[in-house]
Amino acid sequence: MSLRVGVCGLGIMGGGFAANLVKNGFHVTGYDPSAARARKFKSAGGAVAKSNAEVARKSDVVITSVATAAVLDDVVQGKTGLLAGVKKGLIVLEASTLGFDEKERNRAALAKKGAVMLDTPVSGAGKQAAAGEISIMISGPKSAYNKAKPVFPGFSMVQYYVGPFGDSSKLKFLINMLISAHGAVFAEAVTLARASGVDLKLFQEVLKPSAGNSRVIEYRGPLMVDGEYADPKVKTADLTIMMKDNDLIENYAKSYNVPVPVFLASMTTTFAARAQGYGSEDPGVITRIYEQMAGIPRTKKKAPATRRKAAKK
Repeated sequence: MSLRVGVCGLGIMGGGFAANLVKNGFHVTGYDPSAARARKFKSAGGAVAKSNAEVARKSDVVITSVATAAVLDDVVQGKTGLLAGVKKGLIVLEASTLGFDEKERNRAALAKKGAVMLDTPVSGAGKQAAAGEISIMISGPKSAYNKAKPVFPGFSMVQYYVGPFGDSSKLKFLINMLISAHGAVFAEAVTLARASGVDLKLFQEVLKPSAGNSRVIEYRGPLMVDGEYADPKVKTADLTIMMKDNDLIENYAKSYNVPVPVFLASMTTTFAARAQGYGSEDPGVITRIYEQMAGIPRTKKKAPATRRKAAKK
């Protein structure tokens, strides 16, 4: 591929983006302060950079995928950030879920150096990112979008150009608003099913072709039915990340004076789950809170005998 691509942030999402771009024939340079993530990216065929500035120097298009606004500030404006290696014409695809102000200040900083930032949040969890099955919404200058257009199919399944910078984040917030509500009501349904003696596997089977199903239930539902939220092989995201996103959505709604009572109600059990130490587990862990309130908490599954013996040693 003629366009050289860089990825800053090789975590669950960014790592998936980078690996898929490599598979699809792009030359990809990536950076992450985590040595383990860098090694995983290298084993997938990527070129590991020593800094974000090096990623900027070696790329035509750079994807940033980070967890917080502070990290994005450092990735773009830090001592060894993108600005330290930026060249005129560089296009930055900002794929994180962050507030409007955080993205805007970094867009403006890049613009002073002749680089363009596109707001490119994605919809989908870690599994979808790894499989290249996410959808992506792009907003910002149409000319920059057209230049970067060949890159998007390299790590996403569906792409939408939606207009001026920031409009894609609004769409992302609306989608995540529904994800939160869907997850909460499914947690309630799972708990009611257990309390009333409905077989959870049968519930899943009957629900799948029904009008009550959703994509959220399809990818997060199995964890909530099985009661397994910490296994990195099945976890879709961290509860604390979802809570951070929900704070952004609440502020978005407040800024337009729009009431969102159902969405706000869906957030209640997330605070209880975090208080009980489940912040690093999948957001589906809110099911535990509903089960506790209903008086039917699950007993932990016993580890196989071989694992118990190893633990004693």
